[in-house]
Amino acid sequence: MAICLPLMLSLLAAPTLGPLPFAYQQGQSAERREVRDPCLIREGDTWYLTFTMWPFRGRDEQHLAEPDCGSSPGIALYSTKDFGTFRFENWLVKSSELPEDCPYRHRFWAPEIHRINGRYYLIFTADNWLRREYNPAGTWGTAGYAFVGVADTVTGPYEHITAIPHGPCDTSLFGDTDGTIYAVMPKSDVYVQRLDLSRLEQGKAELVGEERLALSARNDDIPFRVDPEYLEGPWMARLGGRYVLWYAQNYRDPRAPGYWTGVAYADKPLGPWTKDPRGQVFEGGHLSVFDGPDERPWFCYRVEHDARTRGLLAIAPAAFDLPR
Repeated sequence: MAICLPLMLSLLAAPTLGPLPFAYQQGQSAERREVRDPCLIREGDTWYLTFTMWPFRGRDEQHLAEPDCGSSPGIALYSTKDFGTFRFENWLVKSSELPEDCPYRHRFWAPEIHRINGRYYLIFTADNWLRREYNPAGTWGTAGYAFVGVADTVTGPYEHITAIPHGPCDTSLFGDTDGTIYAVMPKSDVYVQRLDLSRLEQGKAELVGEERLALSARNDDIPFRVDPEYLEGPWMARLGGRYVLWYAQNYRDPRAPGYWTGVAYADKPLGPWTKDPRGQVFEGGHLSVFDGPDERPWFCYRVEHDARTRGLLAIAPAAFDLPR
């Protein structure tokens, strides 16, 4: 995504194009349109979509007798050439095909595909709801654990799926131009740390160096002084020689309620990061950034601004301008 941008970036509010006419039946008892945590990646003239599939719940005793223990059935991949029609490609991970003791057998939240250093990395949140000891930490995760696998093509198969030690729900990846890989980790606040995936084929994903606080959930560093409950769904990109970090934020404060996207900027992946002073840049969130049809960066995200379209898939160009 090489584009010419001003030295100082400021994200404009993103107009929604959509919601898109996307629906899915795989792993469902009825057709569904609501998605969470969508991720699009472009390969040639085709865009590939993955997302959190219904049901979105965590481990719940009353649902354990249901198919897949009441969890999402897995991680499905869809493709489109025009954003008007979508085709099911294949399952990247499927719960019912995994062994009982697989540590990533349930949940399957926030799947993302990143092309880094010529390979494709699938990262997602999961855990095992059958026995506590099947999980990386020997217990059921409140929101699961981060896992990452690798493939030579975007459609997979993704192999050597390995837990990222202490990787929280919604952990994202960023590959810099020098080949360094970073984990972007929301823990109410957002942290960034180098991630060594050079031994993933041996079942090792290692966080190295110092974990750096990138963004605080408190907005006492910007003029917008209403605080969200927490930050989640981060996505980092390098645009115009600078680094941009988008994040989702859930507000219950009646002065500015809702689910919103914020953004921050830095000269290095480890920061320091500066938040956009508006705080709430646009409503909706947990976005990913992809190469759009005009060869520029676009977003995909879930709509949140009205009851009729809430939870549906939307895309929009990522517009930038000088800050005011």
